[in-house]
Amino acid sequence: MRPPGTIGPGTSSINQGGLAVAEQQISSGAQAAADPRIRAVGVLLSASALLEHQLGTAIQREAGISHSMFEILLILAERPDGAPMSELSGRLVVTSGGATRLVDRMVKAGLVERRPSPSDRRVQLVSMTEQGETALVRAARAHVRETDRQLYAALPPEELTAMIGALDRVGRHARSLLPPLR
Repeated sequence: MRPPGTIGPGTSSINQGGLAVAEQQISSGAQAAADPRIRAVGVLLSASALLEHQLGTAIQREAGISHSMFEILLILAERPDGAPMSELSGRLVVTSGGATRLVDRMVKAGLVERRPSPSDRRVQLVSMTEQGETALVRAARAHVRETDRQLYAALPPEELTAMIGALDRVGRHARSLLPPLR
């Protein structure tokens, strides 16, 4: 048995941000299940799914909107003059069709409105209505309450700060590798 951290037969070393990482050929289900990279992503995605479910449920219960609608309203709160559909789809990492369908539901619910851009009539700007602002505030209160309960109660401040910084870097790197969505 090799000591932890050594590279054995069937592996090669690659450099990832200054760390030597073994690039192992996975040849069995047991190797796949034991691979620390697969396990790490599994832990990350599992935690994310649990948080998404809890936050989404609280937002829906308190404000009557989905978590995706909440994210759109947050973007629009930063852009009081309106945001183009392309920005909304890009920031949410959804196709333009997906963003259009979501905004259509939000227009129908009275949360947002569309209007032509004054500088380019081909571009539609989306802006938040007063009803959208009210829903955003209610949803934000539920979000903060659940975030405190689910995340901030689980980790000390220094671990949270480190985790958020690391996840931000991972997210920015993943976004840089993302092909354009259509």
